[in-house]
Amino acid sequence: MTSENSGSDGDKFKKVSRTSSKLNATAFDDSLRERRCIIRKSRMFQTLQRQLEPFVGNVRQIRCLAIGSFFEEFAALYQLALLLELTEHFNAESEKPLEVSIYDPVFTKADKEFISKQGPEWSIDEKLEDDTTKTEDVLFFLPHAPLDLTEDILTLEKPKLMLANHVAKHVDRYTKSQLFKKYPKLAKLNHLLGPTESDVLVPSSDFQTFVSRRARRKRKNIPSQDPADYSAVETYFGQISILTDFDGGTILANEPWLNSFSDLALHRIL
Repeated sequence: MTSENSGSDGDKFKKVSRTSSKLNATAFDDSLRERRCIIRKSRMFQTLQRQLEPFVGNVRQIRCLAIGSFFEEFAALYQLALLLELTEHFNAESEKPLEVSIYDPVFTKADKEFISKQGPEWSIDEKLEDDTTKTEDVLFFLPHAPLDLTEDILTLEKPKLMLANHVAKHVDRYTKSQLFKKYPKLAKLNHLLGPTESDVLVPSSDFQTFVSRRARRKRKNIPSQDPADYSAVETYFGQISILTDFDGGTILANEPWLNSFSDLALHRIL
C-alpha cells in the first residue's frame, strides 16, 4: 500500500465544516474512549455485528473515506470510534490483523499522527493501488461521503460490501433523469434496488377520478419519467441489497452521536 498518495482526485472530497473545538491529546484519548464505549453498547453496533457475521472470515481490510478530522469534528470522532470497534470485532475472529486504509484531505497533523500510531496495518491512501487487494475482502466505510466521491468509488474501487449513506435516501433530491445524467452508476444501483415506499402509489379508497378521453390522449404523449437506459451503463454489479438500514434509521436516532450516522446502511453489491 502507498501512504498519503496525492493527486487531483483530492477535490472529490468535500470538506466538512468543523463542529467541535480542537482537542489536545489527553482530552482526545478520553473522548475517544468514551465514544467507543457508547458505540460498543449501542443497538446500532449489535445490529452491525449480526449482519457482518457471514463476512467475518473473509474481510481482510476496511477502506474508510470521507471521515473528517477526528481531532476537530464531532461526527468524525464518533465515526472513528465505530471504525475502531469494527476493526477490533474482525480482529477477534481473524488470525491475521485487519488492514485499515483511510483517507480524507482534511486530516490534520494530529489526525495523521494518531493513524501512524495504530501500527503497520494502518495506512493513509487516497487511492487503492495494491492490485492484490480483492474487493470481496474489503468492507468500505464511507460515512457521509459526497455523491461524486461515491460515484468515483463505484467506478474505480468497485465495493462489494459498503457501509455508507443509504443509496436511495442519499439521492432523493434528484429526479431519476437528473441522477442518471450526473451519477449513472448510483442511478443504476437505485434502479436495481427497486422502488422506494415514496415511489409506490397506494390508493386511499375505491373512488376513481374521471379522466376525459382528451386528457388520456395527452397523457400518452408525456414522455416516461425514467427513460434512462441502465443497461448501457457499464458496471461490475448486477444486484444490490440492503443488509440493514437500522430499522429505517430509528435505531440511529436519539443517540449521543446526534447525526453522525444519519441514513447509514449496510449494502451488499454483487
